[in-house]
Amino acid sequence: MLLITGADQWMGHVVTSHLAKFEHLRPQLRVLCETKTRCHGFAKVGIDVHQIDYNHPNHISMALRGVDHLVLAIGNEANRTDYAKHICSAASYSGVKSIICISHVGAVSSSHASLQEYHEIEQEVIRSSCQYTILRLDFVQQYFHLWATNAEKTRKFMLPLAEDVDICPIDISDVCQVIEAIVLNSKKQLMEQMDQCHDGQVYTLSGPESLNGKQMAKMMADATGYQNYKFHQARAMDISYYLENLGMDIWFDARLKQEMAKTYQETFKEESYRQRAYDIPSTKQVQTMVDYFDWVQKTSSSVCVPHAAMITNIPCKPIQSFFIENANTFKPRV
Repeated sequence: MLLITGADQWMGHVVTSHLAKFEHLRPQLRVLCETKTRCHGFAKVGIDVHQIDYNHPNHISMALRGVDHLVLAIGNEANRTDYAKHICSAASYSGVKSIICISHVGAVSSSHASLQEYHEIEQEVIRSSCQYTILRLDFVQQYFHLWATNAEKTRKFMLPLAEDVDICPIDISDVCQVIEAIVLNSKKQLMEQMDQCHDGQVYTLSGPESLNGKQMAKMMADATGYQNYKFHQARAMDISYYLENLGMDIWFDARLKQEMAKTYQETFKEESYRQRAYDIPSTKQVQTMVDYFDWVQKTSSSVCVPHAAMITNIPCKPIQSFFIENANTFKPRV
């Protein structure tokens, strides 16, 4: 049995959606959530959905019964560190064989509280009695769905970075492919034991190229056909204000409602999770993003690392593909 945490959070939801494309695996998947609202599609196709209180030891213990492998998909809850600690503690005495922790490349930061939470969680995973693999994600390309509303209105691509600062965004499907390669064997069956080559490893998952905001703005312009798109170096407080108030935008709200409706009819045969904004960003998610950009601005620590392609033997998707696939959502409103 494979357990995925935070299925009502974006990361846990997309990992479950990706693995659910293998119909024979669905009876072996179990997901945890605080609310079932976004998980009805999983239950509908035969995935075991457990609604739990992460602070309730008995809830967690019952959910871990019979579980061999755990995907700890760190979410954006205000108390995500405590949630993860409770899960790791229970996994140690519940017979869980391995933990795949989806962490953040900024876990090594020494000055950003939201990023340091990932380091704390990683240490809990390492201290557990389970085999483990830690996946440190760079900025995920699909987070830019949250930027679409601003691009439509202002005809600008804004980042709190100087135009010469590079980042290496990774496509979420490439992250899911890495998890698939770790938990499934060549016949796409659940592994009995984690492969020794992955045990105790810390991988950095970044995109295939380093790009600055100006280059990404040009890619957006080429994809949409609107050549007047410009890069705008915004302040961190401007990014925070925009993301925190996305919920009041009627167009973005309408988009979320349409996407929510589609999740109830999801067949999981395609990677449709790549095209969805999913939800309004939480306060914790906004702070994590702002801290990431500040960390990169000060340290230039977003660098291309080929771990994802090495694990999957598949080239990672460039961000240009993301803009092309989602060009209609970034086109200026007239």
